[in-house]
Amino acid sequence: MSEDLDKSVDNKSDYIFGKTLGAGTFGIVRQARKLSTNEDVAVKILLKKALKGNDVQLKMLYDELEILQKLDHPNIVHFKDWFETLEKFFIVTQLATGGELFDRILKKGKFTEQDAVDILVQILKAVEYIHSKNIIHRDLKPENLLYVNSSDKSPLVIADFGIAKELNTGDELVFKAAGSLGYVAPEVLTTDGHGKPCDIWSIGVITYTLLCGYSPFVAESVEGFLDECTSSDQPITFHKPYWDTISSKAKNFILRALTLDPEGRPTATELLQDPWIICTEWEENNLLPGVRRGFDARKKLREAIEIVKLNNRINKLKNMYCTDDESDLEENSVNSSSSSLASSFKNMSIKSEQSGQELTEQQKLLKAAITRDTFAQLVKAATQNKERILKYDEESQASREGSDVSSQVDDN
Repeated sequence: MSEDLDKSVDNKSDYIFGKTLGAGTFGIVRQARKLSTNEDVAVKILLKKALKGNDVQLKMLYDELEILQKLDHPNIVHFKDWFETLEKFFIVTQLATGGELFDRILKKGKFTEQDAVDILVQILKAVEYIHSKNIIHRDLKPENLLYVNSSDKSPLVIADFGIAKELNTGDELVFKAAGSLGYVAPEVLTTDGHGKPCDIWSIGVITYTLLCGYSPFVAESVEGFLDECTSSDQPITFHKPYWDTISSKAKNFILRALTLDPEGRPTATELLQDPWIICTEWEENNLLPGVRRGFDARKKLREAIEIVKLNNRINKLKNMYCTDDESDLEENSVNSSSSSLASSFKNMSIKSEQSGQELTEQQKLLKAAITRDTFAQLVKAATQNKERILKYDEESQASREGSDVSSQVDDN
């Protein structure tokens, strides 16, 4: 064991770490340069102490490592290496610098159905490949679709296999729910079990969103989402005027992918032969203005939801870690400056020392989860959204939860 860790320390010294690309509960992702090859890479760094005692998260880590090492496809982020030190796990993958799928589309001057098909072909080929290895991704969404570089010919890669699952057989079902609401298939959220068809449903949602800029589903609860899927003959609606200029072939492709019964859903191989995908004659309608309108509405909705979550999270932390007589902390909600938020976090960290009281086990776990980078993201989000938050805090709690958020979308 000691020799393995010594070797891992040597591996770590081969990397110079740069900027943080993202942060989560259990660690961060950083850009790095591998000195021996002069290659830029992405490194997911996970804190062992955050994972200690969490058997589920540890198993997910090892599952991700095992899956990544089995994959080699131009449209899947490449696994490079992994190692560990006494305190951390390091997972090294290909660095994709070309940006997320939607960010790239919005920078274009024109976006047509043929452009959408070019994107879908890459996604379908990647999914066909992982399904051939009895692996399901379970979290396909635009945020996990990245361009390798900024060139027009850059390949698109599927990233983040953190909740992917390897099946023992091609038709095996998984019974534990996982995924992102809005993109996850209905069967994932029931007790019926799910397998390869769940990724096909996600592709259908991605395609819908690609062509109009907004998601076909607006529910924020499992029950609401399942009601949306089953309340009419079709699980989705093609709203006017967004879909007026989009071909019937595109709509039929989406409806095939969003077949409610997973057993009736086509495979990735079958969708690669869909009439829309193999079409050779295209309308040159520029979909970008409509996509922008839909995306802006979707973005405002997501911002509003994130503001509520941010406010709730900081208030929860304040209540758990701050003493009752710290009246100055009343100002330290998300409409505060970043400096007062940082001061608030410092007070949270030293509460137990001042009061002489031990934190509960739940408090210790939550405190361990708030890494420096995670808190930095909270401060950054609060600072960037200060004007929106100030306006938002004037509204009632009821409107925060629903009606006013919906109206922001409807107004657009």
